Amino acid sequence: MGKTTNEAVTARDTARKRLLALNADRAARDARIEAAAAKVITTAAKLTDATAAADAARADARTAYEAALTRIDATYAAAVSKAEPAVAAGLVELTAEKLSPADVAALTDLPSAEVKRLLKLAPAATAAAVLPVAVDSVAADTAALAG
Repeated sequence: MGKTTNEAVTARDTARKRLLALNADRAARDARIEAAAAKVITTAAKLTDATAAADAARADARTAYEAALTRIDATYAAAVSKAEPAVAAGLVELTAEKLSPADVAALTDLPSAEVKRLLKLAPAATAAAVLPVAVDSVAADTAALAG
């Protein structure tokens, strides 16, 4: 019986040592897993912060871009609204000289469609340009008849 008891004690002692070694390996593995998980969590938080900062910078850039486009569009519209009536008045003067829109287009290097569009925009300019010519013509005719 002593031999069996001694073998059982030796076997339990061996099992206990192996279990301690296995537990030590588990503890080291658990520590490695914990360190790797902490590194991932920290890096993911940095990624989230960087993404949020990039999104904010993108939003700021988009706002600045849209503001610049608005300013450019306003400048363009102001320039066009100022220049088109002057061009239209000049076109009216040319058409008052009995030039067709096609002749005016050829003379000014403007597309025919643009000449027609600008002439449609200039009814007031047409009246202002033609009226003095008509008044001068009537006055000359009246003077000739009277004279």
